[in-house]
Amino acid sequence: MFRRIAGAAVGIFLITAGLSDARAAERLKIKVLSSPRPTLVSGGDTLVEVVGADGEAVKLTVNGAAVDALRADPARGSLVGLVMGLREGENGLVARVGRRTARLTIVNHSKNGPILSGPHMRPYECRTVEAGLGPALDDNCNAPTRIDWFYRSTTNLFKPLPAGPLPEDLARTTTIEGVSVPYIVRVETGTLNRTIYRIATLEDPGRPPSRGTGSAWNGRLAVSFGGGGGAKYNQGLVPMQTVLSDLFLSRGFAHIVASELVNDLHANAVLQGEALMMIKEHFIEQYGAPRWTVGSGGSGGAIQQYLIAQIYPGLLDGIQPEAAFPDSSPMIADCGLLENYWRKADATVWTQEKRQAVSGFAPSTCRLWELLFVPVIKAANKPGCALSDQSLVYDARSNRRGARCSAADWRVNQIGRDPTTGFAYRYDDNIGLQYGLGAFNAGRISVNEFLDLNEGIGGYDTDGGFQAERMRADPVGLRRLYQAGLVNSGGGGLASLPILSFRSYNDPAGDIHDRLRDIVIRERMRKANGDAQNAVFWVASNDRKKFESVAAQALDAMTQWLDALSAAPGPTTHAKVVRYKPAGAVDAYFDSQGVKHAEALTLTGPSQANSLYPFYSDPRVVAGGPLSVDVLKCDLKRADPRDYKVAFTPEQWARLTRTFPAGVCDFSRPGVGRAHLNAVYHRY
Repeated sequence: MFRRIAGAAVGIFLITAGLSDARAAERLKIKVLSSPRPTLVSGGDTLVEVVGADGEAVKLTVNGAAVDALRADPARGSLVGLVMGLREGENGLVARVGRRTARLTIVNHSKNGPILSGPHMRPYECRTVEAGLGPALDDNCNAPTRIDWFYRSTTNLFKPLPAGPLPEDLARTTTIEGVSVPYIVRVETGTLNRTIYRIATLEDPGRPPSRGTGSAWNGRLAVSFGGGGGAKYNQGLVPMQTVLSDLFLSRGFAHIVASELVNDLHANAVLQGEALMMIKEHFIEQYGAPRWTVGSGGSGGAIQQYLIAQIYPGLLDGIQPEAAFPDSSPMIADCGLLENYWRKADATVWTQEKRQAVSGFAPSTCRLWELLFVPVIKAANKPGCALSDQSLVYDARSNRRGARCSAADWRVNQIGRDPTTGFAYRYDDNIGLQYGLGAFNAGRISVNEFLDLNEGIGGYDTDGGFQAERMRADPVGLRRLYQAGLVNSGGGGLASLPILSFRSYNDPAGDIHDRLRDIVIRERMRKANGDAQNAVFWVASNDRKKFESVAAQALDAMTQWLDALSAAPGPTTHAKVVRYKPAGAVDAYFDSQGVKHAEALTLTGPSQANSLYPFYSDPRVVAGGPLSVDVLKCDLKRADPRDYKVAFTPEQWARLTRTFPAGVCDFSRPGVGRAHLNAVYHRY
């Protein structure tokens, strides 16, 4: 596993004193440092380590040719070097010490990708000009790498660093290692795997650089993930200001952002994780191996952290999801169907109170879900797919082979293509789902309202339009979605990972980032791992200034947590992560004054947090589904009058059975198509 290679706590990325004695007895071996496995190298170079030489001279050859790349690394007690000029495909590395020989086969891939995500999606438009890199050099959107310099002013602004004498308003910062330096930042912008990346590091002009970065780097790496959710056929952008994060840079962290790591571009965590793997490989080769890597980002950026950590264990050593969702949940599509039904219904009957009882959300939340994200996940031809050439976009009548712009279409490499339609297999489903069941049993809607709703709810067609029939998932696509890790199972790499999730509370205003998602995430982890003790959840008021302090406290707590793990011997397990939690990494709420109070996350029972920040619900929970909201297609059972707290007349019962001819959802079962995680990363 990559965790044993790149994790902070163990393996070959651990940089501590005293390893030479332990290494002296090792047999001669070659290891890859910059990639999770020797089969996942890219770009024609790789950072390797030779151990077990016992101080003797090592002869290293690549494909039979001698290379002079290895240098002694006293801290590691080994020889380390950047091997360049690898050909695409297999490369043979041989290290010889006297009569001893070590061999390693490395598989090198193009810097253009793909490695794990499947064939590149086409058509595709570059954005290198908009990123300040100039015109793309090829159709993979490569462009020359660029270096920019900035400084932090005494008025707390990042400004371009002028040539010549240092500016008078240059601020200073002290890193978490206690190093005080002028607050100067170097930003590298480049392209990999059709992605534009930016890497920011503190640079002290008074100190010699080390492997591409100044000595002000604290040895820790932060990666920020952008929000939203999209299916755009272009390279995307990351504005320069996104990498200039005072939160990270002032503390001495190296900081990475990338266009592919913005969920609003391509909501596909397999592709996003591949991009992160390749960018991190480049970082290690040019800057050095980080002690550990932490994720950061909210909303769609939180989804990426959860899914990438699940699919690609070890790329991230800890995550800090903000305003988190576990994944692209089915409630989004449900909200669109409910809002469509209510637009046609009698408003005097379907009052706001009844609508809220059915959706579970605060009054305007479902409407906002429909406006913001139903087109993202459903519409096959939403305006342009962000393509300038509209003739390339799918049209049901005139261009059925055009680019389709739904989330499923950007996951076609993982879930496959329906041979009947030629489109991505469907994984959306509401067969047997009794919308408003909880509201009906609670007496908040009548029998006839419950029946009318479920008779008229309908579904989506293959192009994302409304249809009278309910939607039916294809078993193949559904199973592959689970296997690829595009549904957050709570397991995989999440089982042995420090997680500190925090959010501001905006539920009553209809903010889609509702607090119930913390319960959903915790329930998934409990189901997968037996407990969720490696995950911490914070909630705070929506006061922007006070919330900045919450984010800083989260980073400081995560730093303590990961530092402790990195210093502890042995592999990083679930039990070890829990054992090394610092005192500040516990469930908590922050009151209106920004004061933190430790209190366990709970949905019911006495709770000060819930008094300040009460929970709402969810359409599928109201429909009888589990709090984990992870059943995309339910098993069915025969409708039973004993499951309802209100009596039906014979005519009403006949209507119910006509509405659900195959039966209603049986949520006592795990759901149809649910499969164990078997993501491409694990199979490779």
